[in-house]
Amino acid sequence: MKFGELMKHQRPELVVSPRHDQWMKKNSNPAYSPEAIRFAQEQLYLQGYPRNRKGTISASSLGSCRRRQIFTFLGFTELPPSPKTSGIFQNGTFVHIRWQMAGLTEGWLLAAEVPVGENKYRLSGTQDGIAYDGSIVELKSINSNGFRGVNSFGVKEEHKFQVGTYGAATDNDKAVVIYEDKDTQEYREFVVNIDDELIRDIELITDQIWGLIDSETLPEPLDKCVEGSGYQYSGCPFRDRCLKVKNYNHAKEIAE
Repeated sequence: MKFGELMKHQRPELVVSPRHDQWMKKNSNPAYSPEAIRFAQEQLYLQGYPRNRKGTISASSLGSCRRRQIFTFLGFTELPPSPKTSGIFQNGTFVHIRWQMAGLTEGWLLAAEVPVGENKYRLSGTQDGIAYDGSIVELKSINSNGFRGVNSFGVKEEHKFQVGTYGAATDNDKAVVIYEDKDTQEYREFVVNIDDELIRDIELITDQIWGLIDSETLPEPLDKCVEGSGYQYSGCPFRDRCLKVKNYNHAKEIAE
């Protein structure tokens, strides 16, 4: 049975959708609260000051290539994005802000852009929001092909790890992931229970990553990247240097 069919029989109680839908019906031309407007102004201002991720491992990157994680940790300069990629990033930013403004105005969102703070996993990250019932809220903009995928198979593994890490770091056992199809504006909310099995998987992955960093070990590149193909290669901001880096010390020299 496909995930979508299973969910029809085992649908968990949704946190955001019922309230968000009712608000949207009355706000085709939205009237935002002063709090929401102040939040948007602050976020747009902060866009001019990107986060410095040197010396950190982000919760959102747990499912990505280990070499890329280490290059980010060491402070490699990223390749500039193409105009198309910049457009994708900008669209994602405004999708986030639009949802957060709606949530802050309606009240289903208590707070937005909430840092996870120090934690035993030594991971950085910012939660998109905290819902009225305390659930972590994670917002994702996705194309129609990807949207069909999550409708059939559920939350992407890397996003499950992301919210799971937020939950493990903040002692929260529930999250919702909202995917919006950027081609149609259709959306789907999923509830993720942050259980012991997910936390064990997160601990295993973070131990592997920090083990590489603490031992100054650079893993081998992905096979697809050696071939110069695959989405991880095409989307990697370090693809121009990755295959030239010999070892961890060489990577540190390049970063410096």
